[in-house]
Amino acid sequence: MIRVEKIQIQEFRGIRDLTLDLKASNFAVCGPNGTGKSGVVDAIEFALTGSISRLAGRGTGGISIKDHGPHVDSRNRPDKAKVILTASIPSLKKAATIERSVKDPSTPTITPNDADVLKALRELEHHPEFVLSRRELIRYILSTPGDRAKEVQTLLRLDQVEDVRTSLQKISNASGKEVNPLKREKTLASDQLLGALDIPQISGEKLLGAANAWRAILDLPPLTELTSATSLKDGMTTAAAELSRQVPKAQAIADLKKLQDAFTKLESTETNDQIKIILEQLNALNADPAISSGVTREQLLTTAIELFDGKVCPVCDTVWTPDEFRRIVDAKLTHLEEISKKRAAVEELLEPIIGRLEEITEALKVAASYGKSLKPPIDTKILGAYFTQVRDWAKRLADFLPISSSISTIGAFTVVPAEVRSLISDIDAAIKVLPEPTQQDAAREYLTISQERLEAYRSVSLRLKQAEERAELSRRIFDAYAKVSTTVLDGIYKEVERDFSDLYRFINEEDEGDFRAQLTPSIGKLGFDVDFYGRGYFPPGAYHSEGHQDSMGLCLYLALMKHLLGAGFTFAVLDDVLMSVDSGHRREVCRLLKEKFPETQFIFTTHDHIWLRHMKTAGLITSSSAAHFRKWTVDQGPTEWDQLDLWQEIDNDLAKNDVRAAAALLRHYLEYISAEACHRLRAQVEFRGDAQFELGALMPGAISGMRRALKAGKEAAQSWGKTDIHTNVDEREKAFSDLAGKSNVEQWQINPAVHYNEWAALGPNDFRPVVAAFKELITAFSCPDCHGLYYVTPERGSREGLRCTCGSTSISLVTKPAEKKKAS
Repeated sequence: MIRVEKIQIQEFRGIRDLTLDLKASNFAVCGPNGTGKSGVVDAIEFALTGSISRLAGRGTGGISIKDHGPHVDSRNRPDKAKVILTASIPSLKKAATIERSVKDPSTPTITPNDADVLKALRELEHHPEFVLSRRELIRYILSTPGDRAKEVQTLLRLDQVEDVRTSLQKISNASGKEVNPLKREKTLASDQLLGALDIPQISGEKLLGAANAWRAILDLPPLTELTSATSLKDGMTTAAAELSRQVPKAQAIADLKKLQDAFTKLESTETNDQIKIILEQLNALNADPAISSGVTREQLLTTAIELFDGKVCPVCDTVWTPDEFRRIVDAKLTHLEEISKKRAAVEELLEPIIGRLEEITEALKVAASYGKSLKPPIDTKILGAYFTQVRDWAKRLADFLPISSSISTIGAFTVVPAEVRSLISDIDAAIKVLPEPTQQDAAREYLTISQERLEAYRSVSLRLKQAEERAELSRRIFDAYAKVSTTVLDGIYKEVERDFSDLYRFINEEDEGDFRAQLTPSIGKLGFDVDFYGRGYFPPGAYHSEGHQDSMGLCLYLALMKHLLGAGFTFAVLDDVLMSVDSGHRREVCRLLKEKFPETQFIFTTHDHIWLRHMKTAGLITSSSAAHFRKWTVDQGPTEWDQLDLWQEIDNDLAKNDVRAAAALLRHYLEYISAEACHRLRAQVEFRGDAQFELGALMPGAISGMRRALKAGKEAAQSWGKTDIHTNVDEREKAFSDLAGKSNVEQWQINPAVHYNEWAALGPNDFRPVVAAFKELITAFSCPDCHGLYYVTPERGSREGLRCTCGSTSISLVTKPAEKKKAS
């Protein structure tokens, strides 16, 4: 992957013109909500991938990069909205610049345009999970096993594993569903063939014996073997075959008798008893409204879990705790699984009924053909209408849903219409009065019909065999794939599980030093349970706090990225990910990122300046590797606290006679800068549990810290006999004391101008000296060359030096030991 060196953002989202120099190091963007932090994240993502995930996905209908990527004032000039990102590519030891415009996001300008550079950057386009927000992070923790499997597998680029598994399962299910209808069709073809041959069972010996007896009448040689190519009519001349009667009397009478028997069986007590049992179970299922819309409800419930924000049901807006909500929804899903089993049991009972209906439809087709072949022909429209009705009944029962349709169907066919029976009797009577065929004609009719039905039997047998082979093969492939993929995934998840547990223990070693986790893969699912103080394994949302859940999400993400990229994990954007981590573990999280991932450049956004200080104190970021936004306006975009135009902004307010606005801005800036100075100078400030330190505590602390450092610098220089350094520091100390005294004289005027509603006795000319005094004082906290605040080193332990970022100021605070003084 890459490291970001620098990013320039122009007319993009809420940013007009902003340049951040990240220097390929960890970097933080801090500021209150609404000051433009997310715009920086969007810009990084856009530069590297050409997309903005915040503008895509659920709930973003009507929003697009083209229309809403540019700043609102440049919405009609997408060419002005662009991001230029300079990155280093550690694996190639090269640097590259990506310039991408909203007008044409899919074709960035990349310099140099080398093949290896393009390949490295193309990896990022297909690997957008380098940007992680809390919204995405928590999905790894509070998800259903099926959804978690998809999220984790997508991150690990294993989503195709699940896609293939789902496809194989669909193929297996579809192949299995082909078998039963073909079995019923084969049974019908078998019955018709047995009827035509007049034999009790299908076997090569009996079939050849029956056929050869009739072939002998026609002086045809006997058939010695039965193969797939054997024809029972082999040797019959075409002319002789054409002499066959249009209605084979004996076969027709047998077929019509079979149809009458099927009618009788359909109306029998046995069938009616079966129908009563089925009807009772259908009514029981229909009493549960979940059945008729089972598939839809299951999808709805799964989506509801995905959209649940931990507080309010996304469907009905009812307030629930996470545990209550999931318990109710899981119960419904479990209930649907039970219903599915009951449905399968009823469908099994319906199979023979459907088979009888299909048997009748085939027999009706044959009977209608006989009626049309008689001379004169008999009108069979009634049979055609009844055929359509019986076929529809069979289809409705096979479809099963809606259950109300199956209930109304199952009781509709127990009585055959009188007009249908009457018409069948008429056809039967007309056939029976036909003249008896000669023995030779009967033989030809027998062999012709038997061959037709043998071919039909062979055809359906072949199709059934192929369907069974497909079903068996697809089932075996699915089972083998599921077994192998589960084994492989289990190995991957065990590694991730181990790394996740190690990372989480690192953060919580004081109270959860024995923490363990269980990632349990199964077909299409990924269970995730964590140890709770040795009391057992539970879902993360069961007992752990939101802060611990966020820590788990971060640790799981890091463990997954470590597995996925290894040494290539050099870059990640954590967008407000750390906000819910409890204050007691902030330092540990910073230490985790610094020590466990030293080669990864992290870019953070946070609205909590305490987090920013923790990052600096822990050494996760340096004093200069942060952008601290103080406000945002639609005209200017984000404004940083340390920008030089702050004093100009105060002057503008005073020019407009708005002392209150100028005083408020000055006070807020002084609180910010004095807090930074206290932190860097290791100044003493009265502790507050809520961390709400005001100017009255911060500014005196900063002044005291600077004085203490300068005094220590003088004493150290004197102890070492460094007269020139002593003189220089002494002059600095006197100058600083003069500025501090001047600001204290005027300081009382600020609060009334900001907080009191009554008119303060201050005009612009009265307030300008206040501004000038503090401007001079703040300048004394900073290096005149690099403009960075002075800081004491190290951050803990004995103070050793007062320094600036550029090194032009380096004052030793270490006095010469007494014994060395004496020896000298």
